[in-house]
Amino acid sequence: MKTVFYILHMLGLVGLIVTLVISLRKPIKKLSTGTLHSAWLQLLSGLGLMGVMSSDKDFHPAKFGIKLIVLIVILSLGYRNVKKENVSTKFLSTLLALVLVNIFIAVAIK
Repeated sequence: MKTVFYILHMLGLVGLIVTLVISLRKPIKKLSTGTLHSAWLQLLSGLGLMGVMSSDKDFHPAKFGIKLIVLIVILSLGYRNVKKENVSTKFLSTLLALVLVNIFIAVAIK
């Protein structure tokens, strides 16, 4: 079950990165709903991973808590701006930076 949640989590990560990079490259920058769907996939699969891994001795609740907060920030910023016709490059870059921070937290905290 852990493998299924992990694969779903990675698909959500790839979806976030790809949709943000594609949005950054377009002349009229708009936040894709696919970005929000990928963020939700990350959230749900991350919670599933947390449930499966909570009995492991390598489980770090602080790591999951920090990652959860970052993802909630991504979702809240996304929902505030998804209906806008044009968003700034700074906004999309900020979302991409938050995704990269989440990756760093996942890799750095052991």
